[in-house]
Amino acid sequence: MKEYYDALVDDRIEACYQPVLNVDERTTLVSAEALCRIRLKNGMLLMPDKFIPILEQTGEICTLDWIMLDKACMMLLDFTANTDSDIVIAVNFSGAHVNEWDTVERMCSIVDSYCLDHDQIEIEITETYKADDFMINFLIKRLKSEGFRVAIDDFGEGYNSLKLIQKADFDTIKIDRSIVQNTGIDNSDAIIHGILEMANALGVRTIAEGVENSRHAANMVAHGCKNMQGNYLMKPIPEEEFIGFIHNEEKRAGGEYGNEIVLA
Repeated sequence: MKEYYDALVDDRIEACYQPVLNVDERTTLVSAEALCRIRLKNGMLLMPDKFIPILEQTGEICTLDWIMLDKACMMLLDFTANTDSDIVIAVNFSGAHVNEWDTVERMCSIVDSYCLDHDQIEIEITETYKADDFMINFLIKRLKSEGFRVAIDDFGEGYNSLKLIQKADFDTIKIDRSIVQNTGIDNSDAIIHGILEMANALGVRTIAEGVENSRHAANMVAHGCKNMQGNYLMKPIPEEEFIGFIHNEEKRAGGEYGNEIVLA
């Protein structure tokens, strides 16, 4: 917590971006997820698994979410000012925001202050929140009514997946890495097939998370899921490098960023 508070004061909370790519065409950028890093005074980076659980316990996670939304909007403004293209940035938001009476109004205010369209922002909500929680579902409906995209993150990790889909209106389902990485093992293939069939019926986009090698990628393509996110395709990168990645189609096509995708 001391490192976190010091980073707040010194503006050492950084955003990096991990692209979601369609493997049919390496140059097709579907969207990107804004991920938080804390820059320590010694220059090293503190990764989310070291501080997110603590911030969730203390309630500080909401403050961090607002900071990340602001940084994502700032990056989008820089991008849109220099190109005619559109891009969607996903920002993680804790379910704890249901306890803030002005969550949606504040979100609109931040995005509007950068003159951005609301549908350029996708709010990722983890599916482990209670599906029967009226406030969560009400928040999602409010976000959708204001034009924001909403994604269910880590889908399939917990036990509330089907209830969430039944009660809430999502634009995107992000299949949990534990399922993606176990393709061909246990019942994961049947689960993936079921998720994709359901998503297609609902008209919802699917993204495979945690694609770490060619086997994961090939298996997801075989199931019909070609939107992927993971270190095999591309690791999270700093803002300047991400903007360069977006603009430089030639480098993307040539495989200069990330690994060459081999579906084997």
